[in-house]
Amino acid sequence: VKPVNPPASGDLATVDGIVVHKSIAQNLRNLLNAASAAGIDLGGTGYRDSSGQIELRRQNCGTSDYAIFQMDPFQCRPPTARPGASNHERGLAIDFTSNGTVLTRGSKAFAWMSANAGKYGFFNLPSEPWHWSVNGN
Repeated sequence: VKPVNPPASGDLATVDGIVVHKSIAQNLRNLLNAASAAGIDLGGTGYRDSSGQIELRRQNCGTSDYAIFQMDPFQCRPPTARPGASNHERGLAIDFTSNGTVLTRGSKAFAWMSANAGKYGFFNLPSEPWHWSVNGN
């Protein structure tokens, strides 16, 4: 896995509390506005640095170096990218919430995202209903 080049601080933007790469900030703003107009309340988390990714792996995969850095992402619960391999570390992925709860496949918010997010350049990672990115990874 080729490590990501983290964005420079000037390359990050905050949209309604969600930190993303500035290249997708306007698309995110447009998506959030459209969702709001449709009665869907979206929030979430975007960018996280490599230490945040390591902490998430520790939480979801285990505390050993193997679990954090080498274990297959799909052996974690929920699946969690290895440090250096997550679009979150580039600011190009968002874990969406609706009314403070992560999106689930049967929710109204997930149905809206499935029908509309692609118009704004966001695609779902099939194994994680809450995870949307620029390329579906």
